[in-house]
Amino acid sequence: VKTLNFIGVYDDPTTPQKDGMIAMAERLGISSLTAPDYGLALTLGGGEVSLLEMASAFSVFANEGKKVPPVAILKVTDFEGNVIDEYQPPAGEQVIRAEHAFLISSILSDNAARSWMFGPNSVLNLPFPAAAKTGTSGTARGDAAELIYDNWTLGYTPDLVTGVWIGNADYTPMTNTTGSSGAAPIWSQFMQYAAPIVSGGNLRGFVPPAGIQQKTICALSGTEPSQWCRGGQRSEFFASDQPPLPASKDLFRRIKIDTWSGLEASAACGEEFAEETMAIRVDDPWGRKWLTTAQGRAWLESNDIPANEIVFAPDRECTANDPHPILEFSNLKDGDVIRVAEVEVRGTADATGGFRGWALDYGHSDDPGTWYPVVESRQPVRNGVLATLDLSMVQNGVVYLRLRVIGPNDASAEKIIRLTLQLPNPPTEIPPTEIPPTQTPTATATEIFIPPTETPTATPTEIPPTGTPSPTPTETPTLPPP
Repeated sequence: VKTLNFIGVYDDPTTPQKDGMIAMAERLGISSLTAPDYGLALTLGGGEVSLLEMASAFSVFANEGKKVPPVAILKVTDFEGNVIDEYQPPAGEQVIRAEHAFLISSILSDNAARSWMFGPNSVLNLPFPAAAKTGTSGTARGDAAELIYDNWTLGYTPDLVTGVWIGNADYTPMTNTTGSSGAAPIWSQFMQYAAPIVSGGNLRGFVPPAGIQQKTICALSGTEPSQWCRGGQRSEFFASDQPPLPASKDLFRRIKIDTWSGLEASAACGEEFAEETMAIRVDDPWGRKWLTTAQGRAWLESNDIPANEIVFAPDRECTANDPHPILEFSNLKDGDVIRVAEVEVRGTADATGGFRGWALDYGHSDDPGTWYPVVESRQPVRNGVLATLDLSMVQNGVVYLRLRVIGPNDASAEKIIRLTLQLPNPPTEIPPTEIPPTQTPTATATEIFIPPTETPTATPTEIPPTGTPSPTPTETPTLPPP
């Protein structure tokens, strides 16, 4: 159903070539799908097709993509055996690529792939290579009165195509039968009898055409294996010009996400504001929804993929045209040594799109992981004064300044610089003392550290989006001690 929804039922008149499911069916020789109101149920039996048309369509796969119209009379002779007329098969029209025909045959003849449904020793598993497909029509599975009206099995070798339909002529329901238990046994017995005769005893398999190559893929994702491949690896056939997706598109992998745009980071937009994470590449919205259910999480865990915090990989990489933050300290750089108590911080805090505000924080190496707010604003700054800091109460050592820009949907970007604070310790004032007349001592100034008064620590808060400009701070903030 999802595949039919993707390609469409009818032709899109705006495209140069006929497309859609019905157009493909017509290329294969099916002409009975003429109703104007088919929907997605068409893939579940919502349209009627004759057994002859369906067998003719399957012959295209058996004939390496060439369509040869079906005929009923091959030869006409008189009573003496003289040939009056004899059918001469045409070369055939190449309606699909030989590579695609082979890939369909490879799928339909893969007994291991269908074993989970039919078992490894079903009637579809012939003693020689053969492709097969079953079909059943009836009421929905699970109904209290599940009814089966008819079923069929179609299959082929490179030399013989056979279709079998069973059902009641008056269209009354059958009992205890499906495509694998009704039509399939008849198809299996006939193929085992007729195929050796038609092929002259040369029961050959499906030979890959020149445009087919084998590639090793990750069994779980179908992409080329990455270092995070789950489920092992296996070899599969591909058209040479349609290889598997690269390892960078594996289902579960480590990626860098641009924190501002939420897209995958790239060289085009820079990786300065990116963070690494393990992400799952699932683009389909229904697939994403299912993975968040209990059943989906169980599937993730069964394939050794963490299910507690699911991160879905973005659908594309960011480009130079995507919005991006602009963060810069213009008069300070990482590693600078600060020797004065009052420091002017200049820089830029803005974005090319989605700007909501900015904030400047400071931290001290004595209290790693804790940030103290200095200033916040909703107005962008371009190469201007961000704040003037009073560091007189801060203990010497390593300090950090963090400049953040806040955007929509929790988007953010930050730049952190490391500074070394080396302020001179103020001398301790010594009160005057009376000097005895009999001695002439020399006074010595002693420098001591006077601990500053504790200042309450404020907790940084997220800047809510608003259209009201906030005034530029005028006071010089005094940074609290760590």
